[in-house]
Amino acid sequence: MHVTLKPASFRGGIVTALQVSPAGVVLNSTGSAMSVLTFRNFSLRCNKSDPSISFQIPWNWDLEHGRKIAVITTSSFLRYQLIAALAGLVPPVSGEILGGGVIGWPVGGEGGLDSKLRISHAFNFLSTVYSDCLEKSRVTLDEFWGLLSDMNIYPGLIIKELSRDQKDFFFLSVSVLFSFDCYLISKTKFLMSRAAKPLRALLQRQLEGKTLLTTSTNSRFRREFCTDGLVLGSFGEILFAGGLSDAIQWSDQNLEKSDMSESDDEQLELGMDLRNSESSDDQADDF
Repeated sequence: MHVTLKPASFRGGIVTALQVSPAGVVLNSTGSAMSVLTFRNFSLRCNKSDPSISFQIPWNWDLEHGRKIAVITTSSFLRYQLIAALAGLVPPVSGEILGGGVIGWPVGGEGGLDSKLRISHAFNFLSTVYSDCLEKSRVTLDEFWGLLSDMNIYPGLIIKELSRDQKDFFFLSVSVLFSFDCYLISKTKFLMSRAAKPLRALLQRQLEGKTLLTTSTNSRFRREFCTDGLVLGSFGEILFAGGLSDAIQWSDQNLEKSDMSESDDEQLELGMDLRNSESSDDQADDF
């Protein structure tokens, strides 16, 4: 089914109904609520090859606290752009995002840490920057250091000297240690692995009452962590918003079939600031 959208505005991030009419898709609001993110005349680049292609209809809506939203789209580039923009690494083509709380760096990302830092120094740096988020954390420091110790990760070690698995574990551990108002998740390959099982439990604890926005295509992650779905067209059109299962069903029935495997997202380099890779060790380090 193909529909043409007219400009739409809704509060609460998720709508109770979506109607298709000759005029387009009408979003009915759930009512006002405290917002963690507000999009105002917001537009992003939609095409990797052509920077002039952006949202056909700018976003004007609010994401309320506590929502756990899976963004569903066949465009891997749009998934990349959205997370990068929310993380402050990619400027919008137009408009702005207003934050009503602390937005974390993408979960499992490198948090701006220099790979030449020792573990203890990296922890001290982030603890200073996000001191309030550490004070509100539902994860104790004993749990944090205990899990690192189980992976033979100790305070005196240097980040770049860790093995690949140790690095993934460390960056994911740090990501879930702090209590953010909104968690961004793009990559879930390591998060959903057996090695990260104890960290998933900590993330679930931190997410109680908090907001999550993910572009991951991993179906198991969506089932475990998300309650709502937001289906986007390739030009940023909001095609459907509602419960996760309804959103997935709608996308399966209406979006063109394409490769939506998570490997696409894992390979995307979100600027130099979101990439976790061995090659980044001697360069400006990542989110």
